[in-house]
Amino acid sequence: MRTHKIEKSIIITSIFLTIIWILSAIYTFVYGLEPWGIHKKVVWGTDIVNFVFWIGNSHSGTLISAILYLLRQQWRETIHRIAETMTIISIIIAGFFPLIHLGRPWFFYWLFPLPNQTSLWVNFKSPLIWDLIAIFTYMILSFLFWFLGILPDYKLFNIKHPKRKRKVFSFLNKYWSGSSANWKEYHWTYNLFAGILTFVVVSVHSIVSFDFSVTILPVWHSTMLPIYFVIGAIYTGLALLLFVTAILTKYNSTKLEIPEISGIYLSKLILTFSLLTLYFYLLEYFFGFYSQEPSILRLLSLRFNKSYLILTLIMIFQIFILPQFFWFEKVRKNTNLQILISFNVVIGMWLERFLLIVPTLSFDLITNEKISYSPTIIDYSLTFGSLGFFVLSVYLIGKIIPLVPKSKI
Repeated sequence: MRTHKIEKSIIITSIFLTIIWILSAIYTFVYGLEPWGIHKKVVWGTDIVNFVFWIGNSHSGTLISAILYLLRQQWRETIHRIAETMTIISIIIAGFFPLIHLGRPWFFYWLFPLPNQTSLWVNFKSPLIWDLIAIFTYMILSFLFWFLGILPDYKLFNIKHPKRKRKVFSFLNKYWSGSSANWKEYHWTYNLFAGILTFVVVSVHSIVSFDFSVTILPVWHSTMLPIYFVIGAIYTGLALLLFVTAILTKYNSTKLEIPEISGIYLSKLILTFSLLTLYFYLLEYFFGFYSQEPSILRLLSLRFNKSYLILTLIMIFQIFILPQFFWFEKVRKNTNLQILISFNVVIGMWLERFLLIVPTLSFDLITNEKISYSPTIIDYSLTFGSLGFFVLSVYLIGKIIPLVPKSKI
Protein backbone atom coordinates (compact mmCIF):
# COMPACT_ATOMS: atom_id res chain seq x y z
CA MET A 1 0.00 0.00 0.00
CA ARG A 2 2.85 2.39 0.92
CA THR A 3 4.65 1.55 -2.35
CA HIS A 4 1.51 2.36 -4.34
CA LYS A 5 1.18 5.75 -2.61
CA ILE A 6 4.81 6.65 -3.30
CA GLU A 7 4.43 5.63 -6.95
CA LYS A 8 1.27 7.73 -7.26
CA SER A 9 2.98 10.76 -5.70
CA ILE A 10 5.91 10.47 -8.11
CA ILE A 11 3.58 10.32 -11.13
CA ILE A 12 1.45 13.29 -9.99
CA THR A 13 4.60 15.36 -9.41
CA SER A 14 5.94 14.34 -12.83
CA ILE A 15 2.70 15.36 -14.56
CA PHE A 16 2.79 18.74 -12.81
CA LEU A 17 6.44 19.34 -13.80
CA THR A 18 5.75 18.25 -17.39
CA ILE A 19 2.91 20.78 -17.66
CA ILE A 20 5.24 23.47 -16.28
CA TRP A 21 7.85 22.44 -18.88
CA ILE A 22 5.38 22.73 -21.75
CA LEU A 23 4.07 26.10 -20.56
CA SER A 24 7.63 27.44 -20.14
CA ALA A 25 8.52 26.26 -23.65
CA ILE A 26 5.43 28.00 -25.09
CA TYR A 27 6.33 31.16 -23.16
CA THR A 28 9.84 31.01 -24.65
CA PHE A 29 8.45 30.57 -28.17
CA VAL A 30 6.21 33.63 -27.72
CA TYR A 31 8.62 36.02 -25.95
CA GLY A 32 11.98 34.70 -27.14
CA LEU A 33 15.05 34.27 -24.95
CA GLU A 34 14.66 37.55 -23.05
CA PRO A 35 12.92 35.90 -20.02
CA TRP A 36 16.01 33.71 -19.51
CA GLY A 37 18.93 34.76 -17.31
CA ILE A 38 21.35 34.95 -20.25
CA HIS A 39 22.58 38.26 -21.70
CA LYS A 40 25.13 39.57 -24.20
CA LYS A 41 28.08 38.46 -22.04
CA VAL A 42 26.85 35.17 -20.57
CA VAL A 43 25.24 33.87 -23.75
CA TRP A 44 24.89 30.29 -22.47
CA GLY A 45 23.22 29.37 -19.21
CA THR A 46 21.34 26.51 -17.58
CA ASP A 47 19.62 25.47 -20.80
CA ILE A 48 22.89 24.56 -22.50
CA VAL A 49 23.88 22.85 -19.26
CA ASN A 50 20.67 20.82 -19.58
CA PHE A 51 21.53 19.96 -23.19
CA VAL A 52 24.97 18.60 -22.28
CA PHE A 53 23.49 16.84 -19.22
CA TRP A 54 20.69 15.02 -21.07
CA ILE A 55 22.79 14.07 -24.09
CA GLY A 56 25.20 12.52 -21.57
CA ASN A 57 22.41 10.58 -19.87
CA SER A 58 21.46 9.02 -23.18
CA HIS A 59 24.83 7.26 -23.36
CA SER A 60 23.92 4.82 -20.60
CA GLY A 61 21.69 2.85 -22.94
CA THR A 62 24.41 2.54 -25.53
CA LEU A 63 26.99 1.44 -22.99
CA ILE A 64 24.78 -1.20 -21.37
CA SER A 65 23.12 -2.44 -24.55
CA ALA A 66 25.92 -2.25 -27.10
CA ILE A 67 29.34 -2.42 -25.46
CA LEU A 68 28.40 -4.87 -22.71
CA TYR A 69 26.51 -6.99 -25.22
CA LEU A 70 29.62 -7.24 -27.39
CA LEU A 71 31.55 -8.23 -24.25
CA ARG A 72 28.87 -10.89 -23.58
CA GLN A 73 28.08 -9.63 -20.07
CA GLN A 74 24.93 -11.56 -19.17
CA TRP A 75 24.02 -9.39 -16.17
CA ARG A 76 22.89 -6.64 -18.59
CA GLU A 77 20.02 -8.76 -19.95
CA THR A 78 17.47 -7.66 -17.34
CA ILE A 79 18.25 -3.93 -17.49
CA HIS A 80 19.21 -3.23 -21.10
CA ARG A 81 15.64 -2.30 -22.10
CA ILE A 82 15.39 0.22 -19.26
CA ALA A 83 18.69 1.70 -20.45
CA GLU A 84 17.54 1.85 -24.09
CA THR A 85 14.24 3.48 -23.09
CA MET A 86 16.19 6.06 -21.08
CA THR A 87 18.35 6.70 -24.15
CA ILE A 88 15.39 7.48 -26.41
CA ILE A 89 13.73 9.82 -23.88
CA SER A 90 16.98 11.58 -22.90
CA ILE A 91 17.99 12.33 -26.47
CA ILE A 92 14.54 13.78 -27.24
CA ILE A 93 14.87 16.09 -24.22
CA ALA A 94 18.46 16.96 -25.20
CA GLY A 95 17.40 17.89 -28.73
CA PHE A 96 14.77 20.25 -27.34
CA PHE A 97 17.25 22.66 -25.71
CA PRO A 98 19.37 23.64 -28.75
CA LEU A 99 16.10 23.91 -30.68
CA ILE A 100 14.70 26.65 -28.44
CA HIS A 101 18.13 28.34 -28.44
CA LEU A 102 17.69 29.07 -32.13
CA GLY A 103 15.61 32.14 -31.34
CA ARG A 104 13.16 31.28 -34.12
CA PRO A 105 12.74 27.52 -33.58
CA TRP A 106 9.97 27.23 -36.18
CA PHE A 107 12.70 27.70 -38.82
CA PHE A 108 14.72 24.75 -37.52
CA TYR A 109 14.58 23.11 -40.97
CA TRP A 110 17.00 25.81 -42.21
CA LEU A 111 19.70 23.74 -40.51
CA PHE A 112 19.19 20.97 -43.06
CA PRO A 113 21.18 21.19 -46.31
CA LEU A 114 18.06 21.54 -48.48
CA PRO A 115 17.62 23.77 -51.56
CA ASN A 116 15.27 26.65 -50.75
CA GLN A 117 13.89 29.86 -52.24
CA THR A 118 16.17 32.08 -50.13
CA SER A 119 19.30 30.45 -51.58
CA LEU A 120 20.65 29.88 -48.05
CA TRP A 121 23.03 27.01 -47.41
CA VAL A 122 24.11 25.65 -44.06
CA ASN A 123 27.54 26.42 -42.68
CA PHE A 124 29.22 23.06 -42.07
CA LYS A 125 31.93 24.82 -40.08
CA SER A 126 29.37 25.64 -37.39
CA PRO A 127 29.22 23.37 -34.31
CA LEU A 128 25.44 23.85 -34.39
CA ILE A 129 25.33 21.82 -37.61
CA TRP A 130 27.62 19.19 -36.06
CA ASP A 131 25.22 18.90 -33.11
CA LEU A 132 22.26 18.52 -35.44
CA ILE A 133 23.92 15.72 -37.42
CA ALA A 134 25.15 13.97 -34.27
CA ILE A 135 21.79 14.14 -32.47
CA PHE A 136 19.76 12.93 -35.45
CA THR A 137 22.22 10.11 -36.19
CA TYR A 138 22.27 8.99 -32.57
CA MET A 139 18.48 9.27 -32.26
CA ILE A 140 17.78 7.16 -35.36
CA LEU A 141 20.31 4.45 -34.51
CA SER A 142 19.21 4.33 -30.86
CA PHE A 143 15.55 4.02 -31.84
CA LEU A 144 16.30 1.17 -34.26
CA PHE A 145 18.39 -0.56 -31.59
CA TRP A 146 15.57 -0.12 -29.06
CA PHE A 147 13.05 -1.47 -31.60
CA LEU A 148 15.26 -4.52 -32.18
CA GLY A 149 15.41 -5.12 -28.44
CA ILE A 150 11.63 -5.13 -27.92
CA LEU A 151 10.78 -7.12 -31.06
CA PRO A 152 10.99 -10.64 -29.53
CA ASP A 153 8.64 -9.58 -26.67
CA TYR A 154 6.00 -7.76 -28.69
CA LYS A 155 3.33 -10.35 -27.77
CA LEU A 156 3.63 -9.11 -24.18
CA PHE A 157 2.73 -5.49 -25.02
CA ASN A 158 -0.02 -4.17 -22.77
CA ILE A 159 -2.31 -2.64 -25.41
CA LYS A 160 -5.90 -2.62 -24.14
CA HIS A 161 -7.65 -1.20 -27.22
CA PRO A 162 -8.56 -4.24 -29.43
CA LYS A 163 -8.32 -2.48 -32.81
CA ARG A 164 -5.06 -0.76 -31.92
CA LYS A 165 -3.63 -4.01 -30.58
CA ARG A 166 -4.57 -5.82 -33.79
CA LYS A 167 -2.91 -3.15 -35.93
CA VAL A 168 0.32 -3.19 -33.89
CA PHE A 169 0.51 -6.98 -33.85
CA SER A 170 -0.22 -7.31 -37.58
CA PHE A 171 2.55 -4.77 -38.29
CA LEU A 172 5.11 -6.51 -36.06
CA ASN A 173 4.15 -9.97 -37.33
CA LYS A 174 5.71 -8.96 -40.64
CA TYR A 175 9.10 -8.68 -38.96
CA TRP A 176 9.02 -11.44 -36.35
CA SER A 177 7.76 -15.00 -36.30
CA GLY A 178 10.21 -16.48 -33.81
CA SER A 179 11.63 -19.02 -36.24
CA SER A 180 15.26 -20.16 -36.13
CA ALA A 181 15.92 -18.22 -39.35
CA ASN A 182 14.49 -15.10 -37.65
CA TRP A 183 16.79 -15.56 -34.66
CA LYS A 184 19.82 -16.05 -36.87
CA GLU A 185 19.15 -12.83 -38.78
CA TYR A 186 18.24 -11.09 -35.52
CA HIS A 187 21.56 -11.89 -33.83
CA TRP A 188 23.51 -10.79 -36.91
CA THR A 189 21.63 -7.48 -37.06
CA TYR A 190 21.89 -6.92 -33.31
CA ASN A 191 25.66 -7.49 -33.40
CA LEU A 192 25.96 -5.05 -36.31
CA PHE A 193 24.05 -2.29 -34.52
CA ALA A 194 25.96 -2.91 -31.29
CA GLY A 195 29.24 -2.48 -33.16
CA ILE A 196 28.10 0.73 -34.88
CA LEU A 197 26.73 2.26 -31.66
CA THR A 198 29.97 1.52 -29.81
CA PHE A 199 31.67 4.07 -32.06
CA VAL A 200 28.67 6.42 -32.00
CA VAL A 201 28.74 6.71 -28.20
CA VAL A 202 32.26 8.13 -28.44
CA SER A 203 31.76 10.32 -31.51
CA VAL A 204 28.46 11.96 -30.49
CA HIS A 205 29.62 13.38 -27.18
CA SER A 206 32.97 14.29 -28.68
CA ILE A 207 31.06 16.44 -31.18
CA VAL A 208 29.08 17.97 -28.31
CA SER A 209 32.38 18.89 -26.64
CA PHE A 210 33.46 20.64 -29.86
CA ASP A 211 30.84 23.31 -29.08
CA PHE A 212 33.30 24.42 -26.42
CA SER A 213 36.74 23.21 -27.49
CA VAL A 214 36.69 24.92 -30.91
CA THR A 215 36.25 28.30 -29.23
CA ILE A 216 39.24 30.43 -28.20
CA LEU A 217 38.14 30.76 -24.57
CA PRO A 218 40.64 29.51 -21.97
CA VAL A 219 39.72 26.23 -20.17
CA TRP A 220 37.36 25.31 -23.03
CA HIS A 221 40.00 25.43 -25.78
CA SER A 222 41.52 22.06 -24.92
CA THR A 223 42.11 18.79 -26.74
CA MET A 224 41.31 16.96 -23.49
CA LEU A 225 37.68 18.08 -23.56
CA PRO A 226 36.27 15.35 -25.90
CA ILE A 227 37.46 12.38 -23.82
CA TYR A 228 36.54 14.26 -20.63
CA PHE A 229 33.00 14.73 -21.96
CA VAL A 230 32.70 11.07 -22.98
CA ILE A 231 33.84 9.76 -19.58
CA GLY A 232 31.51 12.22 -17.80
CA ALA A 233 28.58 11.26 -20.04
CA ILE A 234 28.96 7.55 -19.37
CA TYR A 235 29.35 8.29 -15.64
CA THR A 236 26.12 10.32 -15.56
CA GLY A 237 24.23 7.75 -17.61
CA LEU A 238 25.29 4.87 -15.37
CA ALA A 239 24.24 6.79 -12.25
CA LEU A 240 20.84 7.63 -13.73
CA LEU A 241 20.37 4.02 -14.84
CA LEU A 242 21.15 2.71 -11.34
CA PHE A 243 18.79 5.30 -9.84
CA VAL A 244 15.91 4.39 -12.18
CA THR A 245 16.54 0.65 -11.78
CA ALA A 246 16.64 0.88 -7.98
CA ILE A 247 13.49 3.04 -7.88
CA LEU A 248 11.60 0.61 -10.14
CA THR A 249 12.74 -2.31 -8.00
CA LYS A 250 11.71 -0.72 -4.70
CA TYR A 251 8.70 1.48 -5.44
CA ASN A 252 7.08 0.09 -8.60
CA SER A 253 3.75 -1.62 -7.85
CA THR A 254 4.42 -4.23 -10.57
CA LYS A 255 7.58 -5.39 -8.72
CA LEU A 256 9.91 -5.81 -11.67
CA GLU A 257 12.18 -8.83 -11.36
CA ILE A 258 15.59 -7.19 -11.53
CA PRO A 259 18.30 -9.38 -9.98
CA GLU A 260 20.60 -7.97 -7.33
CA ILE A 261 23.68 -8.66 -9.45
CA SER A 262 22.70 -5.94 -11.96
CA GLY A 263 22.72 -3.26 -9.26
CA ILE A 264 26.02 -4.56 -7.88
CA TYR A 265 27.77 -4.38 -11.25
CA LEU A 266 26.29 -0.94 -11.97
CA SER A 267 27.64 0.22 -8.60
CA LYS A 268 31.10 -1.08 -9.52
CA LEU A 269 30.98 0.70 -12.88
CA ILE A 270 29.94 3.95 -11.18
CA LEU A 271 32.87 3.59 -8.78
CA THR A 272 35.24 3.02 -11.72
CA PHE A 273 34.00 6.01 -13.70
CA SER A 274 34.06 8.25 -10.62
CA LEU A 275 37.81 7.61 -10.42
CA LEU A 276 38.25 8.20 -14.16
CA THR A 277 36.29 11.46 -13.94
CA LEU A 278 38.41 12.51 -10.94
CA TYR A 279 41.57 11.79 -12.94
CA PHE A 280 40.53 14.06 -15.82
CA TYR A 281 39.25 16.72 -13.41
CA LEU A 282 42.65 16.86 -11.70
CA LEU A 283 44.36 16.72 -15.08
CA GLU A 284 42.50 19.89 -16.09
CA TYR A 285 43.93 21.75 -13.08
CA PHE A 286 47.38 20.23 -13.56
CA PHE A 287 47.63 21.44 -17.16
CA GLY A 288 46.28 24.83 -16.11
CA PHE A 289 48.92 25.35 -13.41
CA TYR A 290 51.66 23.77 -15.53
CA SER A 291 50.99 26.22 -18.37
CA GLN A 292 51.04 29.20 -15.99
CA GLU A 293 48.69 30.97 -18.40
CA PRO A 294 47.14 33.85 -16.37
CA SER A 295 43.73 33.66 -18.06
CA ILE A 296 43.42 29.89 -17.47
CA LEU A 297 44.50 30.23 -13.83
CA ARG A 298 42.02 33.04 -13.33
CA LEU A 299 39.10 31.04 -14.72
CA LEU A 300 39.98 27.85 -12.86
CA SER A 301 40.29 29.74 -9.57
CA LEU A 302 36.90 31.35 -10.22
CA ARG A 303 35.19 28.05 -9.37
CA PHE A 304 36.52 28.46 -5.83
CA ASN A 305 35.44 32.09 -5.68
CA LYS A 306 32.77 32.92 -3.11
CA SER A 307 30.12 32.96 -5.88
CA TYR A 308 30.69 29.31 -6.86
CA LEU A 309 32.56 27.85 -3.85
CA ILE A 310 29.51 26.18 -2.28
CA LEU A 311 28.43 24.64 -5.59
CA THR A 312 31.97 23.38 -6.21
CA LEU A 313 32.24 21.76 -2.78
CA ILE A 314 28.81 20.13 -3.16
CA MET A 315 29.77 18.86 -6.61
CA ILE A 316 33.08 17.39 -5.35
CA PHE A 317 31.30 15.65 -2.47
CA GLN A 318 28.58 14.23 -4.72
CA ILE A 319 30.58 12.90 -7.67
CA PHE A 320 33.96 12.09 -6.12
CA ILE A 321 33.49 11.29 -2.42
CA LEU A 322 30.06 9.62 -2.13
CA PRO A 323 30.70 6.96 -4.83
CA GLN A 324 33.74 5.73 -2.86
CA PHE A 325 31.29 4.04 -0.48
CA PHE A 326 30.70 1.52 -3.27
CA TRP A 327 34.03 -0.02 -2.28
CA PHE A 328 32.02 -1.75 0.47
CA GLU A 329 29.96 -4.79 -0.51
CA LYS A 330 27.14 -4.00 1.94
CA VAL A 331 26.64 -0.60 0.32
CA ARG A 332 26.59 -2.12 -3.19
CA LYS A 333 23.82 -4.52 -2.10
CA ASN A 334 21.70 -1.92 -0.29
CA THR A 335 18.95 -0.54 -2.57
CA ASN A 336 18.35 2.55 -0.42
CA LEU A 337 22.03 3.49 -0.52
CA GLN A 338 22.12 2.83 -4.26
CA ILE A 339 19.27 5.31 -4.70
CA LEU A 340 20.92 7.88 -2.43
CA ILE A 341 24.39 7.73 -4.01
CA SER A 342 23.25 7.50 -7.65
CA PHE A 343 20.83 10.42 -7.18
CA ASN A 344 23.62 12.55 -5.72
CA VAL A 345 25.94 11.63 -8.60
CA VAL A 346 23.30 12.70 -11.16
CA ILE A 347 22.81 16.06 -9.41
CA GLY A 348 26.55 16.48 -8.96
CA MET A 349 27.24 15.88 -12.66
CA TRP A 350 24.65 18.53 -13.55
CA LEU A 351 26.54 20.94 -11.27
CA GLU A 352 29.83 19.89 -12.90
CA ARG A 353 28.47 20.93 -16.32
CA PHE A 354 27.18 24.17 -14.79
CA LEU A 355 30.60 24.96 -13.29
CA LEU A 356 32.30 24.21 -16.60
CA ILE A 357 30.06 26.52 -18.65
CA VAL A 358 28.82 29.43 -16.54
CA PRO A 359 32.01 30.60 -14.68
CA THR A 360 33.97 30.61 -17.95
CA LEU A 361 31.49 33.05 -19.44
CA SER A 362 30.99 35.00 -16.21
CA PHE A 363 34.38 36.68 -16.27
CA ASP A 364 35.56 39.38 -18.66
CA LEU A 365 39.24 38.67 -19.34
CA ILE A 366 39.77 42.12 -20.84
CA THR A 367 38.42 44.23 -17.97
CA ASN A 368 39.07 41.60 -15.26
CA GLU A 369 35.50 41.97 -14.05
CA LYS A 370 33.09 39.29 -12.94
CA ILE A 371 29.77 39.32 -14.78
CA SER A 372 26.68 38.35 -12.83
CA TYR A 373 24.45 35.53 -14.02
CA SER A 374 21.27 34.37 -12.29
CA PRO A 375 18.84 31.79 -13.70
CA THR A 376 15.24 32.97 -13.91
CA ILE A 377 12.02 31.17 -13.10
CA ILE A 378 11.81 30.09 -16.75
CA ASP A 379 15.27 28.49 -16.51
CA TYR A 380 14.25 26.61 -13.38
CA SER A 381 10.94 25.54 -14.94
CA LEU A 382 12.64 24.16 -18.06
CA THR A 383 15.22 22.33 -15.94
CA PHE A 384 12.86 20.65 -13.48
CA GLY A 385 10.18 20.24 -16.14
CA SER A 386 12.51 18.15 -18.29
CA LEU A 387 13.09 15.88 -15.31
CA GLY A 388 9.33 15.49 -14.85
CA PHE A 389 8.90 14.66 -18.55
CA PHE A 390 11.63 12.01 -18.27
CA VAL A 391 10.02 10.27 -15.27
CA LEU A 392 6.54 10.42 -16.82
CA SER A 393 7.77 9.03 -20.15
CA VAL A 394 9.57 6.10 -18.49
CA TYR A 395 6.41 5.33 -16.52
CA LEU A 396 4.07 5.45 -19.54
CA ILE A 397 6.37 3.36 -21.74
CA GLY A 398 6.74 0.87 -18.89
CA LYS A 399 2.95 0.49 -18.77
CA ILE A 400 2.88 -0.58 -22.43
CA ILE A 401 6.19 -2.36 -22.97
CA PRO A 402 7.72 -4.76 -20.41
CA LEU A 403 10.86 -3.02 -19.14
CA VAL A 404 12.41 -6.34 -18.14
CA PRO A 405 12.92 -8.55 -21.24
CA LYS A 406 11.45 -12.02 -21.21
CA SER A 407 13.41 -13.27 -24.23
CA LYS A 408 17.16 -13.62 -23.95
CA ILE A 409 19.07 -12.01 -26.82
